[in-house]
Amino acid sequence: MVDFDIDEIIRAMHEKAEDITYYLNKETGEIVYIDENIATGVEDEYEQTLTALEEWSTDMEDDDMYHEKIYSPNEEVDEKELIKRIRFIKQDDYEPIPTLTILEIKKIIEQYMDSVKGFNKDLKVTIKTSISNLNNLEEIEEVLIKHIGDKERWDNYYQTVIRNKVQNWLKGLGYDS
Repeated sequence: MVDFDIDEIIRAMHEKAEDITYYLNKETGEIVYIDENIATGVEDEYEQTLTALEEWSTDMEDDDMYHEKIYSPNEEVDEKELIKRIRFIKQDDYEPIPTLTILEIKKIIEQYMDSVKGFNKDLKVTIKTSISNLNNLEEIEEVLIKHIGDKERWDNYYQTVIRNKVQNWLKGLGYDS
């Protein structure tokens, strides 16, 4: 049974770096990331190498031996080698970790306000209006806490919702968390 660090998956889901993609290694539970700018160059280079290998030999055993020798699972790898593993060699072992969108977070806030018994309707409108143009989780939480005041209650609710999202995602991959 693979042990997944749900807190680390949550951190990866919150990352908003435009050119970075986080992956979960389904065999080890490790979280890795790649720079998509580097990945594009590696993919082009790999495709050229693969074409040369295919021209050089059509014997599948030789290709398998080549991959096993260079990409043994226990060796340290640099980013380019990791990209090759994720995209070409061991792609079934890696799953891209979805990111949380601001829209999803705003929906969670709406659900939170609906879950609080007796939440003031005018305050809901004020909060929705205040966060409508914000695109940063910290700014959104700041507005929310300013108006509701109970940061601990919000944090508990948010963590529960996000943990459930991660657990459902893992179940969708075939793992019971």
